[in-house]
Order: sequence, then structure tokens, then C-alpha cells
Amino acid sequence: MTQIEKLVIATRNPAKIEYYRHLFTGIVADILGLNETEIEGKPTETGDTAEENAQIKASYYSTRINLPVFCEDEALLVDFLPTDKQPGTHVRRINGKGEATDDELFEYWENIIKNIPEARRTGRWHIAYCLGLNGKIRTTSMEHEIKFFYPTSKIRIPGWPMSSLEGSTSLGKPNSERTEEDKRKILLSEAPIILKKLKELF
Repeated sequence: MTQIEKLVIATRNPAKIEYYRHLFTGIVADILGLNETEIEGKPTETGDTAEENAQIKASYYSTRINLPVFCEDEALLVDFLPTDKQPGTHVRRINGKGEATDDELFEYWENIIKNIPEARRTGRWHIAYCLGLNGKIRTTSMEHEIKFFYPTSKIRIPGWPMSSLEGSTSLGKPNSERTEEDKRKILLSEAPIILKKLKELF
């Protein structure tokens, strides 16, 4: 596969940009976040699914810059809440309210998780990936199985509060506590699965 010279990751979240910078090693020469472009504003994510929201973002950003734009959107599904309480694509919107801060989101989920038996603290991220260029869009998706932890991690990553509460089932610890060795193991075990899906876009 031909290496892409530049790719815009459609986020201003430094944790996500760094994650994809590692993941796209060997595929993309230069990764840019939105803060490194002249793109202003953001689209209104009115989709009911992660796929729809990723496509809305890809369409918006890819028509504003002459570079390929990579967008992702996530829906959180948990095994310990009823259907009408599932966060879905609205993880940052607690009880239908406006977007929560990192602290508000962390406290909300910590209060839920501490009352759930350990064996039931399971769920999954349904992740949609979308690549846009000049308004043309390609989409793929996958599910990532997770566990929730209580007590929660004391390590907090700005922009990624859920990482102190949940982590990959293969790792057995919150994502915020991943060591460099853990990251290496994930790249060796999980990354090929993720990359297989992402390569469908390129």
C-alpha cells in the first residue's frame, strides 16, 4: 500500500491525535490535527449512529481542505444499563444535557460503575471510521470489547476521561494506566485487527 504523505485527523483532542499517530505509523508520513490546519468551526452531529456522525464530519472537513481527512465516531454500549439508558453516540451528553466536561463525565460514570457487580462491568465501543477527500467518503466500523474498573484509576488523561474507567478486555486495566510495554503489546495484538479495518478506507 502506498504511503500517504499527509492526513488530517478530524479532532482537536491531543490524546486521540497521538493515538492515531502511533497507529498510522508506516501508513501516513505526516499526521495533522485540526489545530494545525486553517479549518474553523465544526459540524452539528445529528446522526443517530456512529457511522452517520463520522460521515457528517468527513463531509464537512474534507470540503474545507485539499487533504484526506480521517474522522471517527464512537457509540458506547454497556451490558449493565437498559436500552433507554444506553449512552450510544451521546457519551458526553449526560441525561440529555449539554456536553459534559472531563470531570463531570468521569464522576457520572464512576458513580454508576461502583454500584455494578464486577462480573457485569462489560461493554463495547462501536467505532466508525471515515475517510473523506473533496467530499468523497468511505466508511468502515468495528466493535472493541471493554471492561469497566472500580476503584477507578487515579491517572487522568485530558480529553479522554473514560480511559480512567475502562480498558480493553485483553489488557485488564484502565487505559490510562497503560505502560509503554502495554502499548507495544496492543500494537502487536489489537492493532492488526484495527488496521485491517482502516485499510479498507485507503
